[in-house]
Amino acid sequence: MLKKKLFTGICLLSLLSGCVLDDLHDCPGHPDKPVPPNPPEETTQFLYFRYTGDGDTDLLTERISCVDMYVFDSGERLVSTLEIDAEALRARHGVSIDLPAGNYTVVCLGNAGERTQVSDLTTCDLHMMFFAHPGYFMNDESMLTGNDPLYHGDLRFRVEDGKSLKDTVDFNSSHLKVYVEVKGYGTTEYGKDGGEPDIRLHNMPCRVFFDNRICPQRRTYHPEVGREGAQDMYVGKLCTFRLDGNHPAEIALYSGAGTEPFYTVDVADFLKRHPEVDITKQEAELSMRIEFRERNANVTITVPQWGVEDVYPDVGFE
Repeated sequence: MLKKKLFTGICLLSLLSGCVLDDLHDCPGHPDKPVPPNPPEETTQFLYFRYTGDGDTDLLTERISCVDMYVFDSGERLVSTLEIDAEALRARHGVSIDLPAGNYTVVCLGNAGERTQVSDLTTCDLHMMFFAHPGYFMNDESMLTGNDPLYHGDLRFRVEDGKSLKDTVDFNSSHLKVYVEVKGYGTTEYGKDGGEPDIRLHNMPCRVFFDNRICPQRRTYHPEVGREGAQDMYVGKLCTFRLDGNHPAEIALYSGAGTEPFYTVDVADFLKRHPEVDITKQEAELSMRIEFRERNANVTITVPQWGVEDVYPDVGFE
């Protein structure tokens, strides 16, 4: 009899030990005890993002702050559009997808912002879809002050019923950083009125197809120009699309009221003279200094020393 009472007491103590005064859900008989949610199921379709630049280290979140992803089916019809912001990119380095069985193509644009617009995506022809500056679509060259620092990635893959999918979208640079210094402009006959030079980039690529091909069309870019402190130095900086053999790019200097350039630099010739400037790299930069002395009699075209040594000032391309 004593053993039976002792056993009953132990059971009762064990039952009440889960009853906490500040959490009545654990008390026996409480009607509102919550049911814990089901644990999230691991995704079976996931695409990783990767950008290694000119090396082997993944630089994805250092260079890319957001991704716009476009998903096309086997008929090149747009079936989904996803936006991955900086927080999600840092957390997952990729994105979950949920697609039925079939063949797909994804096209991703990194860092697309106010200076990027895509063409009609309902044409069912990926080779004709493209992205460009909004000024291109409005046919207004004065708006072409520079592009976003874009990165492009694409991937073709197949989804099969009952099988998981994990694959990687590798990004490549779709932009070129351009930095032009004009020194001694005040010593020229064009700068004697105290105005600032107008820097223009002629024959530049103006749109890129969804497979990252450069369109042969050309436009003129008009970078914003600023003065460097009190010195007679003006700087124009911008991002453009990458150059290829179809674009004989030219940097031209205009006076404030001039309709014809007073000085031009052939970019291809400049690159031949300065092999240290390699615009084929992923993180490519075209940097030059145009310096005037003695009222135009002496003009030198050089590479800024920081550009040669890969030590860059805060040029604010973004």
